[in-house]
Amino acid sequence: MKTFLKLFIASGVITFLFSSCKKTNEAGRMIPKNALFVAQVNIKSMDSKLSWAELQQTAWYKKAYSDSSAAEWRKKILENPSASGIDFDEGLIFFGAKDTTGYYIAAAGKLKNINDFEAFNKNFDPSQVVLKTGNIHLLILKDKNVVGWNDKDFIYVMNPATTSSQLYKWNDSTGSQYGNITDDRSADLAAICKTLFSLKSSASLVENEQFSSLLKEKGDVHVWQNNEEIIKSAPSMGMLSMIKLDAFTRDNIFTYTIDFNNGKIDISQKIYVSKELSDVLKKYMGNSINKDMIKNIPSTIVFGIFAFNFKPEGFKELIKLTGTDGLINTYTQQMGFNLDEISKATNSDWLLAFSDFKMGNDSLKYKNGMADDSEGNRYNMPEFNYIFSVGIGDKSSLQKIINAVAKIGALTGNNPMANYVMNNKTFAVGNTTSFANQYLSGSKNEFDFMNKFSDHPVGFFLDIHQLLSGLSSMAVKDPNKQNLLEQSLKTWKNITTSGGEFMDNGFRFHTEINFIDQQTNALKLLNNYLDEIYKISEARKQQSNKKLDSLLTPPPSDTVRPK
Repeated sequence: MKTFLKLFIASGVITFLFSSCKKTNEAGRMIPKNALFVAQVNIKSMDSKLSWAELQQTAWYKKAYSDSSAAEWRKKILENPSASGIDFDEGLIFFGAKDTTGYYIAAAGKLKNINDFEAFNKNFDPSQVVLKTGNIHLLILKDKNVVGWNDKDFIYVMNPATTSSQLYKWNDSTGSQYGNITDDRSADLAAICKTLFSLKSSASLVENEQFSSLLKEKGDVHVWQNNEEIIKSAPSMGMLSMIKLDAFTRDNIFTYTIDFNNGKIDISQKIYVSKELSDVLKKYMGNSINKDMIKNIPSTIVFGIFAFNFKPEGFKELIKLTGTDGLINTYTQQMGFNLDEISKATNSDWLLAFSDFKMGNDSLKYKNGMADDSEGNRYNMPEFNYIFSVGIGDKSSLQKIINAVAKIGALTGNNPMANYVMNNKTFAVGNTTSFANQYLSGSKNEFDFMNKFSDHPVGFFLDIHQLLSGLSSMAVKDPNKQNLLEQSLKTWKNITTSGGEFMDNGFRFHTEINFIDQQTNALKLLNNYLDEIYKISEARKQQSNKKLDSLLTPPPSDTVRPK
């Protein structure tokens, strides 16, 4: 009896531990596991950073609220979104998927008041009647989209063709992969809606460990991007269909956690790939970017950097995964080298950098494409320096590759190796030989973004403010365009990405989108910027309307008409 009791307790403990360790998430309950993308928005968190009261001060809100033709129920929702019956504190989830009937977009969330929610949706088309099947209420909305709800949850299921036509005014009379906007898919969408309410765990994201892990990360928005399903759903890829891409597409998922902080938007990204691809990347991914390569850039005004540390043998292994290594070897041997020499030619250090951005001089660039547009704005060709550099592994193998590329360049009349230089350690090609030689000489410059690259195998930097400053030298007569440029200069600073390490079964990256104002929350800054853009857009509309009115206004009656 004691033995049986011990076994009973032990089995109970094991069952409890197993069920406790199994990762599930409530948010994934009504999302199909083959969803192309998912975005979970934490409204409560975002409201603490940008309140509805602040949004009510924007120009777009004031125009919408003051619209005399707007129905009273719309104004009521604008005053208090919770009057819709939606519990915004529980957040919202948006996702896109495809079933046997086609693509659809869905928006889901929790209900705060079921009666308010029903009344809110009936406003869109009062002629429609709520249908009930089991505990699910269904209602056909404007443009034949559908909403369903029970006593706790709701889901809007929409035809992408109708939603895209509203967003982009796109009307393809021949239809598209998303369906024709004139198609009535309400029956299909209603069936999808009912299915989503009764998804089995095995058919949803509720037990997906990667999705569960994403939702546990602190952030305002969580995004799930299933690249495998997106590629499967894409039309024929032509020549790419001849290449074996299974290792690259299988289990390929990107996740993003977006957090709006003071002066910046933080984006934590994780990339999941197939075991075959993961094994190659883990084996050949380096430890850290070579900072000396960055320091050698002969300019202190760098606006773009992409640097990484990856063993060249890895490129050969990646090509093998596609099954095209034999074909490529046959082709390269005709050019005087092979895949093994590509692996030996360089070491692990790679760099592409851009600097000294400016708009070209009028007198020099006029014959090369400078022109005035219809509004009299003058646009020059941009000028900048660039450098592409790699560390040298085997110099003789590298020379064979350089000769082959130069031979191809000679045939096409565009030799990318025209300005290359190298010593015993480094190969570099620039926009000019002089700039490339200065790079090899070593400038030992320091850059603020280098601290973000420390101990990471991949780094990216883009100085948005420097690019905008260069564009500001253009002779722009349109005050609205000038205003847009000035607002952008006041807002945007730079973007930095670093990472590449393999952690928790995926490759991690972190991106910062930095603003000029480092003290104010990024969500407020973004709201202010978009509001200014809206004002500029409205000003342009008014100017266009005035111009059109002047053209349509008939001449005075006493005007003498020529015979």
